[in-house]
Amino acid sequence: MNKRLNANEEFKAKKADINRLLLHVCCAPCLASALAKLKNIDVTCFYYNPNIMPKLEWQRRLTAVKTLIDAINAGKFGKEYRKFDLVVVDNGSSAFFDAIKGDELLGEHTQRCTKCIGFRLKKTAEWAQKNGFNYFATTLTSSAQKNSELINSIGTLCGGEGYVATDFKKDNGALESKEICARLGLYRQNYCGCGLPEKEQPTKNFLDILNTPFKIGKLKIKNRLLLAPMAGWTDVGFRRVAAECGAGYTTTEMVSAKALVFESKKTLELLATTESEKIKAVQLFGSDAGVISKAANLKELQKFDIIDLNMGCPMPKIVKNGDGSALMDNLNKASEIISTLRASTNKPITVKFRKGGKTENAIEFAAMCEKSGADALIVHGRTRQQMYAGENDFEVIKQIASSVKIPVIVSGDILTREEAAWALHYTGAAAVMIGRGAVGNPGIFGKQISNKDAIKMQLETDSIFLGEKKAAIECKKHIANYFRGTSGATKIKMAVLLAKTTEEILSLVENYTENI
Repeated sequence: MNKRLNANEEFKAKKADINRLLLHVCCAPCLASALAKLKNIDVTCFYYNPNIMPKLEWQRRLTAVKTLIDAINAGKFGKEYRKFDLVVVDNGSSAFFDAIKGDELLGEHTQRCTKCIGFRLKKTAEWAQKNGFNYFATTLTSSAQKNSELINSIGTLCGGEGYVATDFKKDNGALESKEICARLGLYRQNYCGCGLPEKEQPTKNFLDILNTPFKIGKLKIKNRLLLAPMAGWTDVGFRRVAAECGAGYTTTEMVSAKALVFESKKTLELLATTESEKIKAVQLFGSDAGVISKAANLKELQKFDIIDLNMGCPMPKIVKNGDGSALMDNLNKASEIISTLRASTNKPITVKFRKGGKTENAIEFAAMCEKSGADALIVHGRTRQQMYAGENDFEVIKQIASSVKIPVIVSGDILTREEAAWALHYTGAAAVMIGRGAVGNPGIFGKQISNKDAIKMQLETDSIFLGEKKAAIECKKHIANYFRGTSGATKIKMAVLLAKTTEEILSLVENYTENI
């Protein structure tokens, strides 16, 4: 193996001759650390990382890379930066990805990098040459080892004049990268490269954790996948479907404590349950401690096993009344609600809240909840201002899980069982609460069910408790999600939209499912 110049010295020496640079990027922090060296060059960022698991982590890194590139092109780092392009090598979408993803190349931990990064960088260098780039580099620092010498030796193996695996992080300092990421609010993961560090390597059967029990107070929950409360979605029919598919427990739509005390008929409808829901929670919202405690002790709520307090709803009509996430701005009032309820019931109490209200105070809020008597915390990693946009912050959930002694439940952005297992593994949380990821996909809880059977179960259940007319209306939006992405989706959605009775809807579904 030929002796090489320091990677940064080599790049500096050749920079004047570089017309088009292909830069392999695996995450935003690495790209941020390379920026000082990329002035006055046309750069194409080549994003891939085939071993990132699950897809959620891959997507979070990609989103951060896109945000940084957009900021560069918008001139936020100065006029010395020319155009930055992005090529994304997606899972299963390109021949290049297929060429580099071979599992036989993956070693164990430290050997993983030597065996597979070299091969992949060589393939990237070949791709660069074929596509008219006159220089190829990478922001990698040899994955978990951060070994620049190894990266340089891999660069030699890549071969070809001007195609060098360059360690852009060497001699550049991590501080600049941290400052850039902080300024743009970019996601900064705890590991880099093609695999998890050894201490974070999941076991081969890491999905098994989803089927293990855990406790909230003295209440034993059979597994770690729970149905989240969603206004307008988790009616009694859908909760029955989720329970039949294996949800550890289900939660009602959020219910106004004040409306319950005043015996609102419409509100009482939200409390309907079925025998399928072996363990069930009722979610209450409000800001009057006495009213909430009174509501929790009404006879209509005695069938529920858990009382969940909503202190995270971001909707303006809720917040302006001092309810939901407004309580995150008033820790004294929130504490009063929890402690007053704790004194009036023996049932487990959970509190659902966000990363922050006016400020990001989730860690402080979590400590208050625990001290006030909560038995478990359900944390959604977005602020009130974010609503449901942007990235769910799993890092803050991880910090909360390590700072309290009661169970923490992850909420937000979980769309697959693999992502749920990863979230538990990464955050150290006790369970995952799934909302939008279960709509049209109740099989995420473990037991698969056909679209036809799920819709039939939901319609029949809602008809009993809500009446046939309302059942038909409520089910239509669910049907659109059950058939989302299938070959007959548009046609059946339009037909169902025009249907007026549950019988007509069932007939349409029966006829279409055999062809989808």
